[in-house]
Amino acid sequence: MLPEVVLIPLALFTLLIASYTDLKTREVPDWLNYALLFSAFGIRIIFSLEFGWPILLSGILGFGVCFSLAYLFYQTDQWGGGDSKLLMAMGAIIGITYPLTSSSLNILWYILALLFLGSIYGVIWMLYLALTKRALFWPKWQDKLKKQKKLHLSLTLLTLGFIFLTFFITAAWPLIFLPLFLFYLFLFVSTMEDNFFIKQVTTQQLTEGDWLAENITSNGRTLMFKKTLEENDIKKLLNLEKEKKISTIAIKEGVPFVPSFLFAYLFLLFGLTYIKPLLSSIF
Repeated sequence: MLPEVVLIPLALFTLLIASYTDLKTREVPDWLNYALLFSAFGIRIIFSLEFGWPILLSGILGFGVCFSLAYLFYQTDQWGGGDSKLLMAMGAIIGITYPLTSSSLNILWYILALLFLGSIYGVIWMLYLALTKRALFWPKWQDKLKKQKKLHLSLTLLTLGFIFLTFFITAAWPLIFLPLFLFYLFLFVSTMEDNFFIKQVTTQQLTEGDWLAENITSNGRTLMFKKTLEENDIKKLLNLEKEKKISTIAIKEGVPFVPSFLFAYLFLLFGLTYIKPLLSSIF
């Protein structure tokens, strides 16, 4: 009996719960992430007693790779604490098989799928939000576009240049769509982040992993730079409120990203089999 028989249902069940809580409350409880992580190692230890230590080593290697990546994302304020801990747990679930085989790359496929599918999911989420709040979105979008008038014109001229190029190099036609597409995409994301993902909260509403959207200042002095908040940061902000130096704080919410972990894992389980032959034929 292989550990995957137990690890796969455990991961799917946990990711379903985590996705629901993230969509509902915009956070994932630490106990859920830690439960998945310790359960993954516990199951691997039990199976390693009968089938050998490589089963446990696989989980340790997977955890190590995902820990490094999660730490990088957390320290650069790309992810909150909940997402980072969940990635570590998934590293222990998927693992890196030893001795190395083709399945050792599963952790790489999962991370790539997580980033790719997460990006698509994030844009779809923002599009839905923009449509439901189009009366607020459209004026903000036009303001952003006016501020980038020179860049917009330059990229339009570049697109016309690519169109001219296709008369001589037919294979260059995909370049026609690239400049303006990327411009509109980044402008759209920027508009959504600046106007729909910032909210004012009190210090009592803060939780570890919240993203501080603006520097905290008082009398022209910066008391705290924008960052992902840790427990000590929240205590400091509570003290600043008691001293009446701050009243509310700007927090960046972002897209509830945890469902992307579920999408990526489903891809790893059911979609990778169809993608591998396609990639082999291309490369």
